[in-house]
Amino acid sequence: MCSFLFTRTRSRIVETDLQRSNFHARFRGPDLTTTKHEIGSDGWHLTYLHNLLDISGSTCAQPACQGGEGKRLRAIFNGEIYNYRQLADVSSDTQCLLPLYQRRGCAIGQELDGEFSIAIYDEEKNSAFVFTDPFLTKPLYFGRGREPGDFGVATCRSSLAGLGFEDVQMAEPNSAYAIGFSAEFIREERQFPLYEFDLRQHKGTYADWRRAFFEAVRKRATHGAHQSAVFLSSGYDSGGICVALNELKIPYDTFSIVAGEEGGIIADRIRINRHRSCRRAFRYRGISRRQRERLAADIRTNVENFRYSHEDGPGLVTALHDDHGAVGANFIAAEARSHRSLVNLSGSGADEILSDYGFAGKKIYHHSQFGGHFPDDLAGFFPWKKFYGDTQRSYLFKDEFILGRHGVEGRYPYLDKQVVQEFLWLAPELKNRAYKAPLADLLHDSAYPFESGAKRGFSPDQPPSAVRTFLGQVARRLGVICRR
Repeated sequence: MCSFLFTRTRSRIVETDLQRSNFHARFRGPDLTTTKHEIGSDGWHLTYLHNLLDISGSTCAQPACQGGEGKRLRAIFNGEIYNYRQLADVSSDTQCLLPLYQRRGCAIGQELDGEFSIAIYDEEKNSAFVFTDPFLTKPLYFGRGREPGDFGVATCRSSLAGLGFEDVQMAEPNSAYAIGFSAEFIREERQFPLYEFDLRQHKGTYADWRRAFFEAVRKRATHGAHQSAVFLSSGYDSGGICVALNELKIPYDTFSIVAGEEGGIIADRIRINRHRSCRRAFRYRGISRRQRERLAADIRTNVENFRYSHEDGPGLVTALHDDHGAVGANFIAAEARSHRSLVNLSGSGADEILSDYGFAGKKIYHHSQFGGHFPDDLAGFFPWKKFYGDTQRSYLFKDEFILGRHGVEGRYPYLDKQVVQEFLWLAPELKNRAYKAPLADLLHDSAYPFESGAKRGFSPDQPPSAVRTFLGQVARRLGVICRR
């Protein structure tokens, strides 16, 4: 996880304005901030700002640079590219981008496997090329300046708004943009989809989905120098990630807030994990009202101002600091950072892809679109509203902005493009066999504890004292690391 800003402006942006506009974005890259100013061959000013979270241990500063005056290439990006060694003979994913662009041009985005937002400036073409991964897991915004040719692209909306850019809009997932510059106007073309999903429903077992899921967890858990962490609940999604890590024998940590969860299931999971490959299990009883207020205030001050927008049912528009899940995530992310667990394998996306917050046509939450009953033919049905947007966008960006506040990187195995493709390929009767059917099958076969058919909302509030006492006794028996 990093953050970046690229601008093309008539006049040079002054450093004090850059620093002010970088206030929220800088938390995402606490290890190194790099700023580079250039003047393009057309006389316009180019600014690159990058905040680095050094997961690899190689401290690869950005932008990546190639070419001389008049033919300069610059690349700046946020995220991780897991197949970079197959794409170029380089030592980091940052270094693979420009050699790949020189070979493949705008087709570069089709080659990448990972979570990414990328901007490449090509001076010879006087154009910028921007690429987003299939689900826009890494935030990205475009802005237009007061001058007709002013343009900016950034991880955070606040970075652009703070520099006076107007009409700031979120980028779209699964897209490639070509932005051509001139003094009078900006020409923008968008290619969608960058990765095209196959809608045949022809597979009769969960085996290929399981293999793809294990591979998605493996490459995310082993990419870089830091051991991964799972924010462990009693639900399906974090449980599936732990099963994969245990089977793959990959070391990891877990962090749990028991409060609104099924405490016995969490205790059983921790016991199993500690006998497999989990190194440390941190467990918290809940947060007090005072803690909640302090954490919400921290979000208001230090986290990008992002609002959920859900369209189904009565609809919902709310700020992060008003959401209990975001407040709880803020608490756990701070704890993870304090214990140097800087990579979070997140369960985000599983609800939107595997269940639509429902089962057998019954909605668990009002923002479910179709109650989790998948049709016999996906043509005309795909993509459903939450596949790319709505709650998918809300909860991904919640993870990104809350984790980013503490310099913790989010990675999303349930949104791996091959995992999603394997789910789409499942026959309708397999998709509809159970709630989150392929994941339920994995948990059942692995004898890993879970509440069958249950969906609990995340509530981090402190449980009653009697429950806290019981949980403390269980924790002491298990030798779990406990914190208030």
